[in-house]
Amino acid sequence: MPKTANPFRVRASSLEEVTAVILCGGLGRRLRSAVPDLPKCMASVAGRPFIDYQLDWLRGIGIRDVVLCTGYKAQSVREYCGNGMTHGLLLRYSPESEPRGTAGALKHAEHYVRRGPFVVLDGDSFFELDLAGMLFDHWSHGARATIGLARAPEPGRYASVWLDPQEQVVQFGNAAPDFESDRVVLSTQWVNGGIYVFERSIFELIANAPEPISLEREILPLMIGMGLYGFRSNAYFIDIGVPEDFTRAQIELPEKLACMPQDSR
Repeated sequence: MPKTANPFRVRASSLEEVTAVILCGGLGRRLRSAVPDLPKCMASVAGRPFIDYQLDWLRGIGIRDVVLCTGYKAQSVREYCGNGMTHGLLLRYSPESEPRGTAGALKHAEHYVRRGPFVVLDGDSFFELDLAGMLFDHWSHGARATIGLARAPEPGRYASVWLDPQEQVVQFGNAAPDFESDRVVLSTQWVNGGIYVFERSIFELIANAPEPISLEREILPLMIGMGLYGFRSNAYFIDIGVPEDFTRAQIELPEKLACMPQDSR
């Protein structure tokens, strides 16, 4: 049976119907010397909070509905971002009273996600991939979850994500998989870029537990063999949670902002 028309290619406005969730509740322990008393997403990059760059990018590609999962110093994020009007967005907030981990924060925001697929972004990385293309691949594979994969900026600094020829994730980590010799895997140069596409069924895998739950270390490995795919991209990627990249971002991200369409700013 032929597939039905893909909504992410048929309608130019389709991204307006997609909810984006930003996980911006982190303390930024690795940046304490540069950001002593702010959540990581509020770290100043060339005179602007880092979250500005993420929100401007989302607006520029067509996203309108954004949920901010806040935690540490949550009020500082709300006071700065407001209702999103300055970014041309509808912003809603899912504040944590205590740390829940990345998966726990996402679970806490479940009632804000009306339908799937929806997009999740880490609050400390900027990955300029083709989000419409990623949604198309997600739809084409009938995926339950898709991870945006960036080229590793430095071998060994990030854990590799290993894929089979159908782009399914088969393993996380830098050790080569122990598979039969005739099974080809794509690897080593691809790492988690901090952007995900999920179906709402992801919430069924996240327990309402009192202790923090990690999306990266607990939930995604659990999903191997359950419709977990990778979307490889050579697009610009930077992780400001790493001090040396935070310094590099001071120059590079303003250049990215200058190239964004004027109506996205």
